[in-house]
Amino acid sequence: MRWRLWTRLSDSSAANLGKSKPSRAPVAGETINGLGVSAGIAIGQILIIGRADPKPVEQFIHENALDAECARFRAARDLSVRQIEELRRRVAEVLGEKDAGVFDAHLMIIGDLSVATETEQLIRSRRCNADFAFDQVLGRYLKMLQQVEDPYFRDRQSDIRDIASRVIRNIQGETATDLASLSEPRIVLAHDLPPSETASMHKGSVIGFATVIGSRTSHTAIMARSLGIPALVGIPEDLDGAKNGDMAILDGYRGQIILRPTEEQIGAFRERQRAQEEWIRSVVAESELAAETLDGFRVQLAANIGLPDEVAEIRRSHGVGVGLFRSEYLFINQQVLPDEEKQYEAYRRVAEEIYPQSVIVRTLDIGGDKFLSHLNLPGELNPFLGIRAIRFCLTQPELFLTQLRAILRASAHGKVRILFPMIATVEEIRQAMEMLKKARKQLDERGVPYNRHMDVGIMIEVPSAAMLADRLAEHVDFFSIGTNDLIQYAMAADRSNPATAYLYQPTHPAIIRLLRDVMIAANKRGIWVSVCGEVAGDPLLTPLLLGLGIQELSMSLPSIGRVKHLLRGMRMHEAEALVAKSVTCSTAAEVKALCEAYVRGVAPEMLGE
Repeated sequence: MRWRLWTRLSDSSAANLGKSKPSRAPVAGETINGLGVSAGIAIGQILIIGRADPKPVEQFIHENALDAECARFRAARDLSVRQIEELRRRVAEVLGEKDAGVFDAHLMIIGDLSVATETEQLIRSRRCNADFAFDQVLGRYLKMLQQVEDPYFRDRQSDIRDIASRVIRNIQGETATDLASLSEPRIVLAHDLPPSETASMHKGSVIGFATVIGSRTSHTAIMARSLGIPALVGIPEDLDGAKNGDMAILDGYRGQIILRPTEEQIGAFRERQRAQEEWIRSVVAESELAAETLDGFRVQLAANIGLPDEVAEIRRSHGVGVGLFRSEYLFINQQVLPDEEKQYEAYRRVAEEIYPQSVIVRTLDIGGDKFLSHLNLPGELNPFLGIRAIRFCLTQPELFLTQLRAILRASAHGKVRILFPMIATVEEIRQAMEMLKKARKQLDERGVPYNRHMDVGIMIEVPSAAMLADRLAEHVDFFSIGTNDLIQYAMAADRSNPATAYLYQPTHPAIIRLLRDVMIAANKRGIWVSVCGEVAGDPLLTPLLLGLGIQELSMSLPSIGRVKHLLRGMRMHEAEALVAKSVTCSTAAEVKALCEAYVRGVAPEMLGE
């Protein structure tokens, strides 16, 4: 399959991406602030990885040596493919197929014949060295990407830089820093750590890391959380006073680094580390216990997954259900679109393996930052506001019907529920229900069994849906709140844009009020509500969700134990009082402070204290 990145570049408009932060030099013992993206504390010596990628210098190649130079490029390219495939295998073993999938894009870029062809043509026409030619080819695409106002393309820049660096180093015969084989444990400081470098980490060699660029939802941050490595992003560009071997403390809870800490500081943080380790052991011991408050209010916890292979770990670790099966991962990075049988087998497998727990299958959520190269869709000026999710499915009736039939068939093998994403109007849910009715009729005509009473839900992730929840509730059995998009749309802030990252505020009173209104509408209609966005797995926000009366929280697997531990120390009436205070606040900071104060009283370990 060709990764159709290049063909869409000319359809996107140019935009300035914002200026980087001014540099500053640290003082001994000074606290450097960033954004914590993976909780934990690391104490040790730092290793600074230079931000400069290998920059090839053009060299003249004699005509008689051009064949050999092209062969050198192909050999380096093949070596890079083998290295990436090995990385993918290792990540799949440790973290699962979902996290390993990030390397599929790398393999597509490096395997793109147009890139290879252009490189060899440049070697011959310009009579230049292979590393210079490859750098020129990918550099041209990278410059085009930097001018595109498209979150998906912006996120792909790091993939291209990662690939370019790897291939050029292989051409030059250089070896990149092996973060898995450091002689001593280190806290790594870097401008950026691409997924390929993060994947090579393990807690024995890299005990923590901090980068200049990145976000909480970046691949690198997600991998750090999965690996249990404390991490933060957004540190200053230049730390002129820092050098390799300096002692440092990295606090992933508070998003801080202390350079050259005092003995008193080291002692205090080591005590916090010991308390955290003891607390984590207690969390693990609670894995078989119910997620129930001290006054008997029970919350259903569930896991978000992207592929069937992830179910085994869910059952082994916590025995919960699947609150969100992101079905688009069956479509992305495939040679051909999965047919009804292939989809049915995937949904059936999850339904059977997770039984007696349930699985909620979200219909194809393509668009925004995810697309299918097979369909060769035109670029959009504002993809997050364009044809995505249910809008896309309603424009592709045959593809939609195929998926609906597959999900319906799987419902005969377990507790399957279906979820329609990005519903904004009553008309959309009516159209989706008509399509579901048509799929049922088609199965009836074939004599295929399915659950005729399967629950149907919609995602509340568009402000219009939150404000119209009382009307939408008349048509469905449950709501699932997608907080990632709901916050993004309500705050009019692209969550993948570093310049507006400060506006991604889950504790903003406007967001709390939207959630409250959705719950009021759902309760009046007697339907249940789940939260499946990042907010569900953030223990700091658990008291708010409990106080709102949310019945199910679906999150990434590593978050389940922490959220359950906190729930078991809470009381419902206290959480309700917290919500009542929160909706009277004026700022996100005020609400966050209320949440921190409450969590500190119930489980201070949750805040790393």
